Amino acid sequence: MSHAPLPDAGFLDDWAARLREFADRPVVGIMLRGSHARRAATAHSDVDLDVLVGGAPYAARRAYLARTPGRLTHVSVAARDVHSWVAHLGEPADWAFGLPVLAPARLLWADAHWRPRIDLPVLCQPAGEPQLEELIATLGKTAGARAADDHLGVRLAAADLARLCPSVLRLANPSVRVASRRAAFAAALNLPVAPPGYREDMLLCLGLRPGAPGQLWAAAVRLVTGTLPLIRPYAAEVAGTAGSDLAEALLDGRLDRYVAQLAGPPTAPPGPRREPSPVPAPRAGEWLTVPVPDAPMTGAPTSAGEPPVSGPARPSRLDPAIAARLRRTADGLVAAVVRQHDSGEVLMVAWMDDEALHRTLTTGRATYWSRSRQEYWVKGATSGHHQYVRSVALDCDGDAVLVSVDQVGAACHTGHRTCFFDELPVTGADAP
Repeated sequence: MSHAPLPDAGFLDDWAARLREFADRPVVGIMLRGSHARRAATAHSDVDLDVLVGGAPYAARRAYLARTPGRLTHVSVAARDVHSWVAHLGEPADWAFGLPVLAPARLLWADAHWRPRIDLPVLCQPAGEPQLEELIATLGKTAGARAADDHLGVRLAAADLARLCPSVLRLANPSVRVASRRAAFAAALNLPVAPPGYREDMLLCLGLRPGAPGQLWAAAVRLVTGTLPLIRPYAAEVAGTAGSDLAEALLDGRLDRYVAQLAGPPTAPPGPRREPSPVPAPRAGEWLTVPVPDAPMTGAPTSAGEPPVSGPARPSRLDPAIAARLRRTADGLVAAVVRQHDSGEVLMVAWMDDEALHRTLTTGRATYWSRSRQEYWVKGATSGHHQYVRSVALDCDGDAVLVSVDQVGAACHTGHRTCFFDELPVTGADAP
């Protein structure tokens, strides 16, 4: 892709001079935004300018085709009173899929009074609220269009549903800021904590993959049913935006039953059991427990008198090629030695079974098996001291893994950076 340079100073100065009187209103500032401010413009990019004016509330748009050497350039001017423009920065961007925005900008001209307030190298806008109520309502609209055999209605509602889904899944995902609509779209498609098949279902619902109305309906149902378990730990935030009853319905199962009601008639036979979604990445101060599946155990001893077998003690989605290389303890575990990825500092030792290793490899968050509580746990779920996984290596015997992480805060439950803080005296002979 060929990139166009930032408009030269002469071009920008000329337009700043032309726009200092706009619709008979005093102009207090002119801001360059968009691809030129991000230095990502192509030869086809327009020039986006914000003209900030004084006085009463005001909004207008103007478009120009400016003559430049050898070509015409589209200049798009958005005029707004300066007070509402500043207030607008505190609102979510309608194009960002609910994600927070951090977009470069360049002040071309400002009067002395307003310059300190509007001379912003980047324009920051907050994330949108998680629109769970709207997501559920839109699934209902999709169901209604399907029942009426309204194929176009199914496509329109499914596209709306896909645009809402990232704002809800944002609760369970690491924070990301975007600078453009294209970046927001890419981030929305690649959320690390998402339902199985999420990316393809999103593309299908948005109309960017070919599919019949029935396929779009199935994808919409998968997006919603897969999202609910991932956001259940964040019911308190749902309550803050959609009310306490919807949050309680998320926790007590009523919301799942309502979605199942939308997905088909109550008398319809139950569909195949869905694969459990990846474990969400909890945020600071929140506790997450992932229960052990009720499916029959594989690889466990059939009686107390029989020797343990080498297979996993619990069902797992771990790649069979990796699972075949593990040498587990009698209860299906391997030791996990955890170190800081850049310094090599040893932080802690924990235990993983096959499924904990699978989740660690696929979610990017260190996940372990608690022998005392008999459940999975994600490091940092209660303390906020998360471990972001950089790499995992298997030792030569297959009975331990080395997990290299970016450790946030203390690794030890005592508050120490590392669990190995209690040094013992060594009194043996000096090494040769």
